[in-house]
Amino acid sequence: MSVLWEGGVLFWLTVALTLAAVGIFVDRLLRLRKIAIDPQDFLQGVFNVLDKGQTDEALAICDETPGPLPALMTEALAHRESEEGRLREILAATAHAELARLERRTMVLSLLAQLLPLIGLIGTFVGGYAALAAIDAQAPLAQTGAAIRAVAGALATTIAGLVGAAFCYAAHHVLVQKTDALTLDMDMAVALTLDYLARSEREAGDADAAHA
Repeated sequence: MSVLWEGGVLFWLTVALTLAAVGIFVDRLLRLRKIAIDPQDFLQGVFNVLDKGQTDEALAICDETPGPLPALMTEALAHRESEEGRLREILAATAHAELARLERRTMVLSLLAQLLPLIGLIGTFVGGYAALAAIDAQAPLAQTGAAIRAVAGALATTIAGLVGAAFCYAAHHVLVQKTDALTLDMDMAVALTLDYLARSEREAGDADAAHA
């Protein structure tokens, strides 16, 4: 434990940033799990309700379900009378906003992954300087105890920085993978929704022509 105290401010700064990274990772992971839904089941459920002409109930389902996919469907239903090109633009903007909200804290992990090794390296240089200063102050009868403690503290800071960086890299990779999977689900949802709305419009037109 005394070695850790020899690490000084930089060591504890590294520990604090690593703990912050753990907190961000856990928060984002729980958030992604909370909004994880089967996109095909969700869309099919909404489409079945729409087939019965219950648009308000479909909107209620979207409002009650958390996540970017229901938000995307809400926008699609709200602007279903728009032209296909305009509807694509609306859905693309909605998807971009939802993904940006999810990635907001994830980028912090990428920053910490680059920052923590640098802090550890600075700690190494600071510890080395302290060791040389301790030896110089006791010359010519230098005792190695103070120098060894300074070097040990420097190494503790370096190790903490590398461990923290490794965690941040791994955590960032996990979150990016999950976000990419969600992006694919949203792309699929846009395609299926546009196809459904176009098909519904054609069927409505055919029904009107038949009645005429």
